[in-house]
Amino acid sequence: MQSYKVIVSETASADLDSIAMYIASIYRPESGHKFVNKVLGQLASLSFTAGIYKHSHYAIAKSIHPNAKTLSIINHRWTVIFHTFDDFVIIDRIIPSKMITE
Repeated sequence: MQSYKVIVSETASADLDSIAMYIASIYRPESGHKFVNKVLGQLASLSFTAGIYKHSHYAIAKSIHPNAKTLSIINHRWTVIFHTFDDFVIIDRIIPSKMITE
């Protein structure tokens, strides 16, 4: 089984910051941080599972990276767009799942 090192891109990091600020504005500041930690925990699982995902057929994912793969997280409300390169998983974006369309 191949093991990957997970890298969160600057764009994906900015997505996480935006998500945290949004959740903090609705609930409490610590709620945003807890949510981001939950997301990061799910992203860490890609270090072992990234290889099993097929390339995405979604246009938005392909526009972000030609070899993009997608992972639905947090009750299918968020979609992680990522790709693999050598021994790395690069997280490209984290977007609301409702933005994903054929």
